[in-house]
Order: sequence, then C-alpha cells, then structure tokens
Amino acid sequence: MIQGRIPEVTIKFNSKPDLPTEGKKVTLEIQGENNVTVKAEVNRKTLKKQVAKMDEYEDWVGALSGKIKSVSADGVIELEGAGLQVFEKKKKEPSPDSESTAA
Repeated sequence: MIQGRIPEVTIKFNSKPDLPTEGKKVTLEIQGENNVTVKAEVNRKTLKKQVAKMDEYEDWVGALSGKIKSVSADGVIELEGAGLQVFEKKKKEPSPDSESTAA
C-alpha cells in the first residue's frame, strides 16, 4: 500500500489474446519484453467483445487496468478488479506546416 491506498496500473498491449471457449471468468496473461508478466482475471464475455473490436480495427491498442493484488519474486504482477478496453489507433496525418518545411 502507498499511503493507505492500493496502487493501480494500466498495461498497454498490442497482441491479440487467445479467447477461451469455456468459463465465466478467464485469466488474461500479458508478458512484456523485460520478462514482467501481468495476470488478471476478466469476464469471458468482456474479453470476447474486446477481441471482436480488435478484429474490426485496422490498428488498435488494448489496455488492461486494475489494482495490484500481488507481485511475485519472478516478476509476475497479479491484478484484481481488472478492466479491459480496446481502442482504435488513428493514423496521424501530417500537418500542413511540416509539408512546407520539408520541401
């Protein structure tokens, strides 16, 4: 706890998770490049809806957020009360100013 509060984190990811076919709650596991793993239990229906959004968007980013429940010596961070959202990444259009300076 930090000053009596449980820290919350948001983890961004861009790889599509596997969608289990059974169970009301499923464990979502995200592994980072630095061998840190984040695990959270999420509602399977929510995961299914968010995976469907991933299929709809050309470019997307996912966000898993929740309160830190535990951190193991192996670098596994377990979240509780986790939420999952997927957002479409919009392509940035070059500003008119950058075109005139590039010429």
